[in-house]
Amino acid sequence: MTLPFSLNLSSRIPGHNFFSFAACLKNSSESQIKFHDQFASLVGDDTGEDTYKGDPDNDAVIRTNNPIPLQCKLFYFEIDITNDGKNEEDEKNGIIAIGFCTKSAKLNKLPGCGENSWGYHSDDGNFFDCSELEEPYGPTFKTSDTIGCCLNFRNNTVLYTKNGVNLGIAFQDLKDLKGNLYPCIGIRSKVRMSIKANFGHKKFKYAAITDDDIDDRFKEKWIKALEQCDNKDKDMNNDFIKSLEIKQNDEVALRYHAKAHFIMGKYKEVLANLTKLLEIDQNNAFALRYHGETYLILGKYEESSTDLKNY
Repeated sequence: MTLPFSLNLSSRIPGHNFFSFAACLKNSSESQIKFHDQFASLVGDDTGEDTYKGDPDNDAVIRTNNPIPLQCKLFYFEIDITNDGKNEEDEKNGIIAIGFCTKSAKLNKLPGCGENSWGYHSDDGNFFDCSELEEPYGPTFKTSDTIGCCLNFRNNTVLYTKNGVNLGIAFQDLKDLKGNLYPCIGIRSKVRMSIKANFGHKKFKYAAITDDDIDDRFKEKWIKALEQCDNKDKDMNNDFIKSLEIKQNDEVALRYHAKAHFIMGKYKEVLANLTKLLEIDQNNAFALRYHGETYLILGKYEESSTDLKNY
C-alpha cells in the first residue's frame, strides 16, 4: 500500500539546501514525496510528521517514491525523531534505522538488514550493510535527536550527522548504485512512534550543507557554484574556485574555498585552506570545526578530537 505524505518540494528555499530533492526535482512533475508502507501502519499529516501505529511482529520500511536523481552529486536529508517508541521492557523495540535502498529491497526488514539496503540503527549506533552483520559506527539516537544522511556521489561515500555534528564516513562504495537509490526509514516498535523528514523545505542542522557561514559577498557565487554541481559537464574548479583570487590573509576567501572543497570532498585542499586560516588565528572557530570534521572523515580521530575540543 502507498500512503501519500505531503511534503512540497517544488521550490527551493535560498540558504537552505542546494543538493536536496527540492533542487534535483525542480524541473520534475513530482512535487511530493510518497512513502511506501508494507503494513498500512503509518499515518502522515500535513505538518510533515509521520506516525507509526506499532506492530510488534514486523519491521516497516518507508521510502521515497522517486530515487535520488542522477544529476545529484550530493544528496542530504535529515530525520527529526519526535517519538522513538522506546519500550524499556523490550530492547528489541523502539528501533529506528535511517538509510537508503534500491527499489528491489524488501520493506519488511530494517534498512541494512536485507539485500540492497543500508542503514544506521538507533539502538546500538551500528551501520548495517545489506546483511544482519553490523559494523560499529556512531552513537545511539533517540527522541529529540536529528539524524542526517549525506550521499556524496563525487567520492562515492556516505556519512551521517547527529544534531548537526558530522559522524564520519559510514560507507564508501556508491559507485555502481547511482540512479537506483531511495532514501528510506525503518521502524520497529510495540507502541506509537513518530518522525519528521526534512528534504530541504526547512533549514538543516548540519551547517556544512547551508550557506550560513558564507560571507555575503560570496553568496551569489556560492549559489551558482552549487547549482553547477548538478551539471556533469562542468568542473567546479574551473567555474568558480580558480576564478577567485585569494589575496594574502583574506580570511573570507579562505573560508569560502575551504567550504567549497569540503562539499566536493577535496579534503587535501580543505586542510590547506584551513591551515592558512589557523596560521592567521589559531582560535578560528570555523577553521577548527571544519579541520576537525575533515580529519574525522579521513579517519584521523586523534587529530579530529583535538580540533573539535578546541572549537
